[in-house]
Amino acid sequence: MEYRGTSFHGFQKQPGLPTIQGSLESVLLALTGQEIRAPGAGRTDTGAHAFGQKAAFDLPHEVDPSKTIIGLNALLPNGITITSMMQVWDGFDPRRNAEWREYRYFILNRSAPSALLDEFTYHHPGSLDIDLMNKACGACLGEHDFSAFRSKSQDESSVRTVLECRVREIMPGVLSLLVRADSFLYRMVRILGGAIVAVGNRKMELEDFTRYLDSGAAKPCAEPLPARGLFLWRVTYPPETLSREPGLKT
Repeated sequence: MEYRGTSFHGFQKQPGLPTIQGSLESVLLALTGQEIRAPGAGRTDTGAHAFGQKAAFDLPHEVDPSKTIIGLNALLPNGITITSMMQVWDGFDPRRNAEWREYRYFILNRSAPSALLDEFTYHHPGSLDIDLMNKACGACLGEHDFSAFRSKSQDESSVRTVLECRVREIMPGVLSLLVRADSFLYRMVRILGGAIVAVGNRKMELEDFTRYLDSGAAKPCAEPLPARGLFLWRVTYPPETLSREPGLKT
């Protein structure tokens, strides 16, 4: 799925509010006449976008995926599009079965705001040292306790494994922060992005940033960046989990 998050109150269904999951489930009800749950691979925040979100649902009968996509997209509200669809085995969980997720955060780093990119980027008019930012990214690689990079306590462990993290200028004045990990804590990417930007504008020393990793801190080490620059970019699964039957490869 792709969606423009500024039009919705996050992915997860909420009573009385427009959400991605709620919109998809309403369309499935209209098509089938049945209440069908459609959980996603990631519960993106209000205002955050997706280029490669995944969702799963059980239909009451066999369908032609290509025709079903057309029907779903015809009924979904503006700002949500299903780009592909495949059959998987009963019990497939788009969140628990994920191998890793990749988020990208886009920063507009120039003095003037953008009339075109404002909805999809965080505007930072001050100078940023990309080399310093990438040194902070490099420190994140591997397994760490990211307690200092979450906005609320969770019962689960705060240890995560970051597989890739880097900053690149993808076009003049536009930076992309890529973070790929086995899973993420609540608002982890936005807080991590805030800390990396703080390193880049020299408001946080690189040594302080690295100390926050594995510190077990009870409070976030930085303010989270705004949701509008965040994209759930890609979610991947082991090939066997996408088989029509468990244990069989596609």
